[in-house]
Amino acid sequence: MNRHILFSFITIGLFSCQNGTVDSENILESQASETEYISFGDSTFATDQTMTAADLVTAFKTGASDTVFATVAGPITKVCTTKGCWMSTEIDSNTNLFVDYDYEFLLPTNSKDQEMVMTGYAYWDSTTVAELKHYAQDIGASEEEIASIIDATGEVKFKAKGVKVVIPASNEE
Repeated sequence: MNRHILFSFITIGLFSCQNGTVDSENILESQASETEYISFGDSTFATDQTMTAADLVTAFKTGASDTVFATVAGPITKVCTTKGCWMSTEIDSNTNLFVDYDYEFLLPTNSKDQEMVMTGYAYWDSTTVAELKHYAQDIGASEEEIASIIDATGEVKFKAKGVKVVIPASNEE
């Protein structure tokens, strides 16, 4: 009888150890799939509930407020190549959302085409001809392109309080 009880305890112990191994594997898989970021400015914001720049512009235009606070994810389509003091992200294939950060931080000047998540607010603003020419110089536009800028624009802009640039996953294992 004692042998049966001892055998039962050993069997239960072996089966309970196997379940622990499976859970550990699941935990390791979930940790490996988390996205890693390099943060600039405020890094305390969550990255799990984001919208696209197109969704942000739509929300801004249809809302009653002159300011929309949001967390936006997307590619960096342009960046100031002089200092990294501004960037753009894609609204659609023809339009970009201008983003600046009031010199609270600077992005690396080689950040173009990197994925990012940013937090801050959208607002309506006009951009003068002088500012447009300055931004064109920042990205290395030709003298002809700069000279062709003759009209100010009005557009939705974004003031970022923090930007998280995605660290590309390593293919090494």
